[in-house]
Amino acid sequence: MHVDASFLSDTEQHARNLLSEQLSDDYAYHTLSHTEQVVKAVEEISQHVGLTEHETRIVKIAAWLHDIGYVHRYLGHEELGMEIARSFLSERGMEERLIRQVEKLIESTQLEKEPRNLLEQVLKDADLSNLAHPNALENSELIRHEWKVFCDRDFTDREWDEFNANFFEQHDYYTSYGKEVLEPRKLENLRKIRKRIKERDRQENGANLALIEMQLEKREAQVSKLKRKLKKAKKQRPDRGIETMFRTTYRTHINLSDLADNKANILLSINAIIISIIFSNAIVRIGEESIDITRWIYPMILLMGVCMATIVFAILATRPKINSGTFNREDILNKKTNLLFFGNFFDMDLDDYMWGIDQMMKDAEYLYGSMAKDIFFLGRVLARKFMLLRIAYNVFMYGMGLTLLAFLINFFLVQGSLI
Repeated sequence: MHVDASFLSDTEQHARNLLSEQLSDDYAYHTLSHTEQVVKAVEEISQHVGLTEHETRIVKIAAWLHDIGYVHRYLGHEELGMEIARSFLSERGMEERLIRQVEKLIESTQLEKEPRNLLEQVLKDADLSNLAHPNALENSELIRHEWKVFCDRDFTDREWDEFNANFFEQHDYYTSYGKEVLEPRKLENLRKIRKRIKERDRQENGANLALIEMQLEKREAQVSKLKRKLKKAKKQRPDRGIETMFRTTYRTHINLSDLADNKANILLSINAIIISIIFSNAIVRIGEESIDITRWIYPMILLMGVCMATIVFAILATRPKINSGTFNREDILNKKTNLLFFGNFFDMDLDDYMWGIDQMMKDAEYLYGSMAKDIFFLGRVLARKFMLLRIAYNVFMYGMGLTLLAFLINFFLVQGSLI
């Protein structure tokens, strides 16, 4: 049995009636417009891969019916759509063999399903041709709305961008049309998503650095004020407000230190990758006679210098520094040693350390004075970390600009010499 044009026309009209009259208004993406786009994509792909007229009509029938299950439910709509399609096609007199073929085509549109033949590959690529559409990013927002309404899944802007980027990277087209025509367009949309993520990171990092500088200034003022209060309190036990302030200040210093280390690690990773790419490409290019690598040696040296300088400052920002790790009893009696910092006692015997702690706990002025000094010097360490980190970011930012300028100047000089 061959499917004629009138059968396809009846199927189209049936799908249009269902999707335009019975579909919920909460659907923003999976509407009649989406189904029309899938049918149009089926026509283009079928012509490119050489399907017969009969095969094309079968796939177009499945395309018109593949989303009709949304009329009744969101999750598992494919299975329901297969049932609705079977009922409709049976009433129109389609033979059982073709009905099963249409059902399998609809089933293949499930994301986790792998297409088993060329017809299923055509419909699969057509259904996800929206990834290559110029409005792919706007369409994804419509899907995000549907997931929030029907699946109770709410994403922040950053989470949604990262989800889409991962989906675009993991997705593959199956037909020759998909690989040759749709894939490059999809990759261009992926590039736009990645660019949007990077711009958001830059904005957040700039705001974080300004906030950190303000917090450091506040902490310095708090330390000075705390030292004055400790001198007045002497052996009296501080109230709960001061204890809370100590806890909060310690926690903030630790969080800021972790933030500085993470940013330094980002710079180290990025510049290590750049250096490895330069070395690998330079080794490959040296063997190519058509390329005179000496023309590019100075821009490459500049780039390497920027990367190494950035790495050095990033390492200096994270390099630890400790003391001798010893003290004597005279230091404790004269209140010259801070037993709250591991660098002052890590090399001592346990008995000496326990004696020193006992002396400190007996003297409230010594105890809380040590805590204040600990916070103060933590602030000094953090200030040095962020100063070096700021230098590293400035070297990387301005150095990359100079390197790009050097490459452009060298490129035009090379072009001029060729002419």
